Amino acid sequence: MEDSLTTEQEFNQLVERLRPRLMQMGREFFGSDTEAEEVVQETWLRAWNVHDRVKLTDAYVLRIARNVCVSMWRGHRTQIELVDEENAAVTQMTPQEEAEEKENSEWLASRLQRLPRAEREVWQMFYDEGLTVEEIAEARGTTVGTVRKTISNVRSTLRTELRRRFFHLRHLLIFILIALATGIGVAAIISPVGHMRGIIRKVLRLPEDTTIYDNVDVMPTYHSDIDALYRHIAAEMHYPEGALADSVQGRVIVRFVVEKDGRLTNFEVKHTPDERLSNEAIRVLKLTEPWVPAKNRGQDVRCHFVMPVSFRLK
Repeated sequence: MEDSLTTEQEFNQLVERLRPRLMQMGREFFGSDTEAEEVVQETWLRAWNVHDRVKLTDAYVLRIARNVCVSMWRGHRTQIELVDEENAAVTQMTPQEEAEEKENSEWLASRLQRLPRAEREVWQMFYDEGLTVEEIAEARGTTVGTVRKTISNVRSTLRTELRRRFFHLRHLLIFILIALATGIGVAAIISPVGHMRGIIRKVLRLPEDTTIYDNVDVMPTYHSDIDALYRHIAAEMHYPEGALADSVQGRVIVRFVVEKDGRLTNFEVKHTPDERLSNEAIRVLKLTEPWVPAKNRGQDVRCHFVMPVSFRLK
């Protein structure tokens, strides 16, 4: 039974080894470092949820990442997550979401049917069957470069179709008419200029958005890059003396809220090898304030963020 599971040490090694490949996959799929980082985080969370039940391999984790990319691309943003008796994640959709899912699936299927047969088959082998580009090239008797180019061409075609679907000319005309009809007041509210928006909200007595989001247009970030964040944490970290004496080490996974002003609140430890390490991880994370808040529709919003903090004995 032990051989079929993934130890925490093996999981940490996977994280370090596969992170560059996952970032590259996210960049190729979305063309954005922000969304690539979101792909990496979601992939490791899904992998962590099953690491004590299955043996994680590179291929298994990369398949999880591909599924994450497809889910994000299809816009599967709102889900109701339940937990069964064994703490396994169960996803259930509302009737409206089921209808939207059906519509999205039918739309995607119709666009795929318009593609040349060769391109459609390569796309389905890559995203539906989860084959690697090397496996596809071998199965079709072609080169890896040709397979990569085919996937890139299909992705570009679908992106263009997606933009046309959601930004049709009539939608643009409707938006312009609404903007003209509602006037400067509403325009100021949706403006990214925070002071003006705040004044208008107070005058009109509009409620402030206090929702804590999980999925947003732009995820919250440290004011520098992710590498600078880890350097900051390493510089400020003090290994708890008791944990050091007991030779306790491992990874603490912390979930918290990045507020609109960049403060970090609502800390929640999702996994830890020892409470002393948890307390130190939270203390160090608080020292990284302020962050750049998340944005949704041009406005700063509150947003959840999951951060792993590693403690290793030298």
